[in-house]
Amino acid sequence: MLKKLVRPWMLVFVCATAVAATRARLTARRTRLTRRRPQQQPAPTPPANTNGTANVSVDIPPNPVPFSGAPITDAASCAGSPNTWFYDQVFTETSGVAVRFTNRTDMFDGRVTNNGATDISVPAKGTVTIKSRWCSAAAVSHTAKTTFTGTDANGHTVTASGGDVQLRSR
Repeated sequence: MLKKLVRPWMLVFVCATAVAATRARLTARRTRLTRRRPQQQPAPTPPANTNGTANVSVDIPPNPVPFSGAPITDAASCAGSPNTWFYDQVFTETSGVAVRFTNRTDMFDGRVTNNGATDISVPAKGTVTIKSRWCSAAAVSHTAKTTFTGTDANGHTVTASGGDVQLRSR
């Protein structure tokens, strides 16, 4: 009687259904595992600092500045001066607000030698390097200092200086 109830095609159907059910469970499990993996996303761009004030530092590498002696031929005041120094001033903005410096005041041995217009833009969280040079008729050590003043992207007045730069004699 059992033989009459269980036909060969029924066994094939039951086996095929079992295989299909197992395959469906495995596929569903793979899908769940795939969905659980976190997707890597690019780091978000920090929002612009719309309320803050730019914070700019000016570094002088190296300080003290070694004696150079290389001639400066494109400035009449330095023509023929054997005592020269060359260095970089590196501006770094750290608060996320761009700044544009429009005034530069240079001092040499405590005296103002230049107070005038400049145009230096430092991007938010960026760095800008400018070249600086000095000459002197006196073969001794000197000090130099440059102060920059400008306005940041939020309209605030910003002042930055690298401090006293030591210019070494021979």
